[in-house]
Amino acid sequence: MPGLEDLYREIILDHYRNPRNRGELDAPAAHRVEGFNPLCGDETPVSLDVADHDGVAVVDDVKVTGQGCSISQSSASMMSQAVKG
Repeated sequence: MPGLEDLYREIILDHYRNPRNRGELDAPAAHRVEGFNPLCGDETPVSLDVADHDGVAVVDDVKVTGQGCSISQSSASMMSQAVKG
């Protein structure tokens, strides 16, 4: 499906060129984890502000930094949008 492949390519490039939720949250309020791929050198630190909303853990805010290929950085941007809220 060429149309679907073009759509995926467009979404990946958009998130790479215009990453969402880029930056860092202040610790210790935020939890920080670091993703690192030793095979290619991609790094993706993620900061999360998680709060309890009536007994349910909710990601109030998320920020992503790091460096790497367009796929890893786009994935981090898309993930940050998916988990927020």
